[in-house]
Amino acid sequence: MIRHPLLLVGIATLLSACDADVETRRAAVAPVEDGPALAAATVPATPAGPGRTVRPQADDYLQSAASVLALTPLADHDVDAKVFGTAGGDPALNGNHAWLAFFAGPAEGWTVYALGDFEDWSVTEQAGGRFVLDTTQGRMGDTGDMVTGERKRFIIAYSPGGDANSPPTSITITPAS
Repeated sequence: MIRHPLLLVGIATLLSACDADVETRRAAVAPVEDGPALAAATVPATPAGPGRTVRPQADDYLQSAASVLALTPLADHDVDAKVFGTAGGDPALNGNHAWLAFFAGPAEGWTVYALGDFEDWSVTEQAGGRFVLDTTQGRMGDTGDMVTGERKRFIIAYSPGGDANSPPTSITITPAS
């Protein structure tokens, strides 16, 4: 755990400024060509030591954890929040459940809000207290066939709860164009 992040950033800045002649030396170094080095990276893996046997874990909480499909931490520095997706329902028709979670603390755990069920989703346009959820949704057609690929966007807005860093008591989901 980093105890003094500003000190670390300051040291890294000082060290990066120490080598002012890097551009003049760059011309003296031969460029790397796409050839044998690239081909070596595509060689199939072979064992390089003895394998180890791993048995399945029996902890119940891992059943829920194993259903997580995707995770996007939010860049909001005022809260510890993430959007995550879990598998469930029909995977061919909106089987990806999207959730928004805020960490309340070690004793309280996570406060979780349902965002919806989608074929796919991604987080875009993050700013303090809001983000855009770009989604793809499917639906059943009039003849019972699946209609997929309907793109929808939602603005998800939240405000901290009572304390500055506590989870919100509610969120707002607004359709967007």
